[in-house]
Amino acid sequence: MANVAVGEMLPDVRLRSISGEWVSPSDYRGRRALVLVVLGESPNAALWELLMALADRYAEVRQEEAEVLAIVPGPREAMEALARVRSLPFPLLWDEDRRTQRLYGAMAIGALFVADRYGEIYFISRVEEGGTLPSVEDILSWIRFTEAQCPE
Repeated sequence: MANVAVGEMLPDVRLRSISGEWVSPSDYRGRRALVLVVLGESPNAALWELLMALADRYAEVRQEEAEVLAIVPGPREAMEALARVRSLPFPLLWDEDRRTQRLYGAMAIGALFVADRYGEIYFISRVEEGGTLPSVEDILSWIRFTEAQCPE
């Protein structure tokens, strides 16, 4: 199992979205910072709540020139079930063979990554059972920090 680290580039993967489009982190390179939420094998209430909070504050994320990508492992039905619970304003991607989940080191419960618009990882939060995840405000701060590091 690979474990990407802060300072490395986001591994580039192509995943199909719920709408059928192919999406890859490199699609945003040079244009937007990325927040990747990689769901794990086991449902995690804290990660689910963070995903919903990101959906609620998505306009703020976009205002910071960033995009959220939510990656759901396993059968397509898992992604469709998530989409039925709540319509998400950002891409919901399907990791059918769990390759992305392994590549990002997010097998058990999940992980959150913040990368600058060039794909360099600045922040990682691997979800631990009972652990605390960053708030949306924390994530927005990381996005702003990445932009301050590479202004154009």
